[in-house]
Amino acid sequence: MGLVLDEQNDSDKVFNKNGLNFLVGDDLEHFEGFSVDYSNSFLRKGFSVNILGYAGGMC
Repeated sequence: MGLVLDEQNDSDKVFNKNGLNFLVGDDLEHFEGFSVDYSNSFLRKGFSVNILGYAGGMC
């Protein structure tokens, strides 16, 4: 499970948070929740997706 760049599908759910659109595919419906975080520091820069109870993916 991870963060990918993809085209929007008809079955995707769209969430808008602070002016950013997030497309969520059907495969995430099986999980209780997730969070998307962005870091911009010396050691780490980019997005991370954290799914409750699972290790997240990074981009």
